[in-house]
Amino acid sequence: MPGLRVFGRGGIGVRTRGERLWLDSYGEGTVLISHAHSDHIPRRKARVIATPQTLSILKAFGRRMGGRSLGFGETLKVGRFTVSAQPSGHVLGSSQFIIEAGGERLVYTGDLNVYDSILLEGGRPIEAEKLIIESTYGLPGYRFPPREEVYSSMVRWILSTIREGEIPAFKVYALGKAQEVIKMVNTFLGIPVVAGWTVSRVSDKHVEHGLGLDYLPLHKSEGLEAFSQGECVYVASRRENPPSKRRLRWAVATGWALRYRYPRYDASFPLSGHSDFPGLVEYIEHSNPREVFTVHGYSGEFARILRRMGWRARPLDEASQSLLI
Repeated sequence: MPGLRVFGRGGIGVRTRGERLWLDSYGEGTVLISHAHSDHIPRRKARVIATPQTLSILKAFGRRMGGRSLGFGETLKVGRFTVSAQPSGHVLGSSQFIIEAGGERLVYTGDLNVYDSILLEGGRPIEAEKLIIESTYGLPGYRFPPREEVYSSMVRWILSTIREGEIPAFKVYALGKAQEVIKMVNTFLGIPVVAGWTVSRVSDKHVEHGLGLDYLPLHKSEGLEAFSQGECVYVASRRENPPSKRRLRWAVATGWALRYRYPRYDASFPLSGHSDFPGLVEYIEHSNPREVFTVHGYSGEFARILRRMGWRARPLDEASQSLLI
């Protein structure tokens, strides 16, 4: 029987015997959505499959996409394909997809973080004949410090900022990084967290799905009161200064802080929801595929490095992921 064939033109997907599955991209047929970040969501309506958490977050973002829910460990038949999902460790609900047909198994990692965070467990390697893996940080220079060290630096900066009479504020992605910062402050500091409107809406979905977070929405009276008093941490997806007698001191938390400077910000911390280079390589070693397809970021460079290491690897696309913060 024909196995699985991977394609990367006009979108990323797999096919077998005339049937196609699309991966985080639009096409005729069914789309598997790995997580709810906007750069992985089809811009046009499509038949989608995603985890219950991802579908819930999409609804919070106003993306009412009809779709089939696929929980972790569950299996669906989609035409000639058998599809299942496992956590990828990137954000709430983010999934790796295992696709089987014609006696072959393919794994699509989506955005992947193999390291445990204070909020989520890291994604675990899955054995497969064919592997499509992200390469956002697919260069050897990207080696993140241990998360505990980054948390420690962030805590020291927060305390220092408050001692100087200013409000520590983080501009972070509304899904994923925002909730990790909130959980870090909840865990290590007895300081209220005030969340911007979008961060609050997405964080509400985390609470609904059982992740304990303690935060005060800025648009509600208790959030405004905590913000006016000043001894709090502000977490938002946009850099906007709500009315306050105290100056806000802004920081970003992003893996790109290893390479890029953020002169408009008071601080930057190398905290990422993606795997660094060693994490990606370790995942591939444990997955042990016959073929590796790299996508996003440094896909071409990462594929060349993997070939030098003995893997049969090639980039599936040359598209770059945004330098999201």
